[in-house]
Order: sequence, then structure tokens, then C-alpha cells
Amino acid sequence: MRKTIIFPILFLLFTLNIMAGEFTGIGIKLGYNSSIFTGNDIPGKGVHSQAGFALGGFVCYKISNRFSLQQEAFITVKGAKINTVGDVYLSNMFMYFELPLLAKMTFRSEHRLKPYIFLGPAFGITILAFNNVAVLEDIRSSDFGVVLGTGIEVWKFSFDIRFNKGLLNFDQSADDIDLKNRTFSILMGFAF
Repeated sequence: MRKTIIFPILFLLFTLNIMAGEFTGIGIKLGYNSSIFTGNDIPGKGVHSQAGFALGGFVCYKISNRFSLQQEAFITVKGAKINTVGDVYLSNMFMYFELPLLAKMTFRSEHRLKPYIFLGPAFGITILAFNNVAVLEDIRSSDFGVVLGTGIEVWKFSFDIRFNKGLLNFDQSADDIDLKNRTFSILMGFAF
């Protein structure tokens, strides 16, 4: 099942990159995630944000002086803390291999300090899902969301603030619960 999803997505991303334009850079990114579950069926007495991380890289293709297409690949950890009984919280953590494809608009592209905004889809493949008690079996094997953010480039360094809203219900239990990921990230990058 995973192979039937992964290969078309990778082919689409590769094709879009070839058509995108001039190759302008490759780099790495590392950052902090704060994520939470949203939806109509929040379990327990409520949820709180869960800390995680994102580690990966990017490839950037220039379309014009202001517009570019940036493909990223991350190992990212999302999740939430669920208040189950009293003041006891159950930490749920999901590790994904995530592929954001971002349309990026850069302002003041001729200056040293370059602010930018970006928007695009993010495809994720679930690597591992667990909580304090066990490995979770009822989690969807893939995820899809929308990424929106802003940042600034200085020389070869970048600083991003982004919001990733999951659009797919990740809970696959028989209870038919509606739960999605929502993540706020702060990332630092370096272009080679």
C-alpha cells in the first residue's frame, strides 16, 4: 500500500523540479516543532502541545528573480499530549518522512537581507507512532497537509517560521474518530 502512494508522489515532485527552472541551491534545515491534535473527537479531557523536531534538507529552483520552487525532505516528529485521568498526560508522538513542495516569493532579492513567504502542500509517510504505553497500530500510513510560512535569508543562512495544517484524519481505529495534526515550526537552514 505504501509503495503505491510513495512512487507517484516522488515521480510528481521530480517532474515538477525538472520543469521548475534554474537550480539555485541545496541545503540543510533543523528545527523545533510544537504540534497538537485538532478535530471533532478530541479524546480525554483535552490536549496540549507536544514538542518535536524536524531535520532534513532542501533543493531550490529559481523561476524568476522573486519566485522559486523549494522542495524539502524532512524527518519530523509531531503529536500531542492527551489529558486522560486527573492530571496525567499521555504523550503521543508520530514520526514522519515529510516532503513539502513550496512556492516561495522573495522580497528585496537583490539585497543581502531577503525576507520571503511560502506556501505549498506537504506529503508525509508515517515511520513510527507511539505513546508512553505502546506502539500505536491504528495510525494512517500517510499524511497530507498545507504549509504556510515566512522567513528571512542572510547570506547562506535562513530562518523560517511555519504552520503546517494536516488535512487527513490520522486515526484509523474502529471508533471513526476525527483527528488531524497541526504543527507550528521554527527552522534554521544553511545553503551550500
